[in-house]
Amino acid sequence: MTEIRNLTDLAEYAQDQIERITRMQQEMADYVGEGTSPERLVKARTGPGGQLVDLHLDPDVLRLHPQEAAAEIAAAITAAQRDYADRTNAIMEPVLAARPSEHNSDDIDAGIRRLDALTENLERLMSRHEMR
Repeated sequence: MTEIRNLTDLAEYAQDQIERITRMQQEMADYVGEGTSPERLVKARTGPGGQLVDLHLDPDVLRLHPQEAAAEIAAAITAAQRDYADRTNAIMEPVLAARPSEHNSDDIDAGIRRLDALTENLERLMSRHEMR
């Protein structure tokens, strides 16, 4: 951990943390999870919150029984969501010391709100310090 000896050190440390969190948020926003069904007939891409971004169906999927086709689609989407969760865990764990997929989303939202409040307070302190 960085040694903090004075307000300037605290401001620099806070700014470094803000930059790390900003990079983390951007990397997560840019990432899309990808998944393929067991028979490789369906490919899905998902983003934040498991939202479906893209779904590609091989024409051969139309030859399947409707329940089999539905299972292929569900499997591809689930695989894409798992890929996205694994990647966001890898992105967030070094910064937040937590794996978001293992926590309640309300807990994560509350943590982000606390980080936002901390950021605002630190920026206010830094601007006051610069005025002196």
